[in-house]
Amino acid sequence: MNSKFHESFYSYAKYYDIAFGFKDVPREYLFLKEIFLKHSGRALQSFIEFGAGPASHCLEMAKAMRNVLAIDLSEEMVDYALKKALESDLSIQVECANMVSYQTNERFDMATLLMDSSAYLLTNDQMIQHLRSVANTLNADGLYILEMSHPKSVFDLSRTTLSEWEMERDSVKVKVQWGGEGDSFDPIAQLTEVSVRLEYEDQGKSGVIEDKSLQRCFSATEFDALVKASGVFQIVEYFGGMDSNLPFNNDKQSWRMVPVLKKL
Repeated sequence: MNSKFHESFYSYAKYYDIAFGFKDVPREYLFLKEIFLKHSGRALQSFIEFGAGPASHCLEMAKAMRNVLAIDLSEEMVDYALKKALESDLSIQVECANMVSYQTNERFDMATLLMDSSAYLLTNDQMIQHLRSVANTLNADGLYILEMSHPKSVFDLSRTTLSEWEMERDSVKVKVQWGGEGDSFDPIAQLTEVSVRLEYEDQGKSGVIEDKSLQRCFSATEFDALVKASGVFQIVEYFGGMDSNLPFNNDKQSWRMVPVLKKL
């Protein structure tokens, strides 16, 4: 199936949550707090996440602060995130909305777009509009942190993300293949038609979910130009992952591009 943002895959929210359970969310929460304190000189007090999925980072934030908002375009993900919040006795706001043109009267200290969700911003205009929308949700000293694919993937110099893996939680097993040899790449638009396959075994039930959607990869200089064109942010720092000890360079350990943007 062809989709706009792998919505068939994301609609199976529980299996998605299990599949990406390898993320060390508590550690990444500490990283986000550390970076905000470094660049704003005060403690992080409010948080908004775009492309939040099961809202794991929002739920971690909600343990320490009250004003937390998760935004996702998948209704199934929104429902799943609310269910997780109730089960965890944590209070977060959740909205089903488009991250390109999102608007709210609330203001937050920090915004994030993690897990390479920026790849669904397929055009320069979409990215610039998104950046301006995010800036409007932030306080005067607000930060915006993105977790993007490393530019190595633009030039196919190396595979910097795990493309096939298995996870298990509460006797539910999932196997994910992200991308395939037959996926087509448009070098002019830097768009790849990315195939996704998820196999699951869940209490005697089993099945396969297959999906395909366009995703964009960004070079560092290209992203820098788009941020400048937006007129609302400056890039103050880069990391090679969600770790302040991981520099952004061409070493093997640097597998992500994590720009830190400060509102102008």
